[in-house]
Amino acid sequence: MAEEKKSLKMKDINEALSDFLIQGLEGVELEGDIEIEMDLSSGAQGLLAQPLGQEFTKLAEQLLSFSRAMGYPVDSMIQTAIAADRSKVN
Repeated sequence: MAEEKKSLKMKDINEALSDFLIQGLEGVELEGDIEIEMDLSSGAQGLLAQPLGQEFTKLAEQLLSFSRAMGYPVDSMIQTAIAADRSKVN
């Protein structure tokens, strides 16, 4: 019997789902960590701040788009979080 795959890369998920018209997924859990390894011993920390911020922003946008595509109500969750933040300030 073939060994079951325990993890997939985002590219693999997109390829697997690209042939289907997905209306919803039930019982699917996406979880995990994003790992980034860097050697900053060269003293380049200051030079990396802006490019890293830009890449993290791109990654967040991709995850947000993926969540929307999967039907997760991210927009309403963001609005709820913003409203809760504003109520804490006032």
